[in-house]
Amino acid sequence: MENSQNTTKWFSLAGIWFGGIVSVPALLVGSTLIASLSFGHSILAGLVGFSFVVLFMSLLSISAVEKRKATVSLASSSFGDHGAKLIVGLVIGLSTLGWFGIQSNIAGASFSKILIEMNGPEIPVWLSSVFWGIIMVLTAVFGFKYLKWLNYIAVPAIVLLLIYGLVVTFKTHSFQEILSFKPQEKMPLLQAISFTIGFISVGGVISPDYNRFAATKKDAILGSIFGIIPSALCLLAIGAILAITQGTYDIVDIFSTLGFPFFAMSILILATWTSNVMNIYSSGLAFNDLFKLNNSQRSKTTLVVGLVGILLAALGILTHFMSFITLLTITITPIAGVMISDYYISKTYQDMPQKVNWKGVISWASGVILMLVMTSQIKNILGIIVAALVYYLLQKIMK
Repeated sequence: MENSQNTTKWFSLAGIWFGGIVSVPALLVGSTLIASLSFGHSILAGLVGFSFVVLFMSLLSISAVEKRKATVSLASSSFGDHGAKLIVGLVIGLSTLGWFGIQSNIAGASFSKILIEMNGPEIPVWLSSVFWGIIMVLTAVFGFKYLKWLNYIAVPAIVLLLIYGLVVTFKTHSFQEILSFKPQEKMPLLQAISFTIGFISVGGVISPDYNRFAATKKDAILGSIFGIIPSALCLLAIGAILAITQGTYDIVDIFSTLGFPFFAMSILILATWTSNVMNIYSSGLAFNDLFKLNNSQRSKTTLVVGLVGILLAALGILTHFMSFITLLTITITPIAGVMISDYYISKTYQDMPQKVNWKGVISWASGVILMLVMTSQIKNILGIIVAALVYYLLQKIMK
């Protein structure tokens, strides 16, 4: 890693994270929470959850800047070389694959709805999801270098669409109406916090992949804070406001009712497209590493993984959005606990790792099992702490 590359300032990193957050699922978090929480409690859940992820993200980023290593390389010390590739690579590969399925499903649902709104043919959502999934996979395989330009158009376009949505909304609704909204169902606040942690937990764990290029540790931390918390909170709030005022929690419905269906849906699909190509690219990369394939095989791996993602979209993974996020939190957050414990608590980080570090594997598994069997609403936070604690104790006992 040349030093010249390690000069990224905090505002550039914040821009990368901002671009990753500005997506349809971020709105979906708001519209999902508002179904069973008041507006104030939804914002509070987001603030606590996102801050918690940014906290462990900052710790991982400091070690990434000090070592100039990506996530899987950093995890090699605590999981072992093979252990990191298998556990960390597999979890990242599967989670980004799941996100790909969800976003292809959103694009498909949007597309089918536009056509009906414009008195066009009625195309089943599964077929639209397959069509857009194929386009996104092909972009990841063949046109990745053009993605940057797609991003330059998509991110400002979705920001303008959201501003437009708010302007239209507040012409006929007051902010007081949003503040006094009472949901029909009830969700415990801690469960909502867990849900918001799950939404960006993958980003938190893979943050070293991007933040290792920061000029200083301070740049890495500031980039994470300003790139994630304001944008994620704003999108959560907008998703909630639109859901309250439009009387539906279906994000596709919301944008259809705002008028200009073709314009709104085009932007929605464009925004989904850019973040989704990143998902399937990361997933292909993770599986390529996992199976120890040559870098020249990456495009083929991405294609195969993409087909699995398209199948998930066709089967309607979007309807399992809450369950998917819960599963993500259970498997991915304990990884951060083990890595933080290795670097900061037991201070046993090694640049030359062993093949499999069973202490890390057992610690991660204990965090996952705890989160699976516990019914407590704070299990997501406990999962990280227990994984970190078990690792520290195993290092002490087995020295």
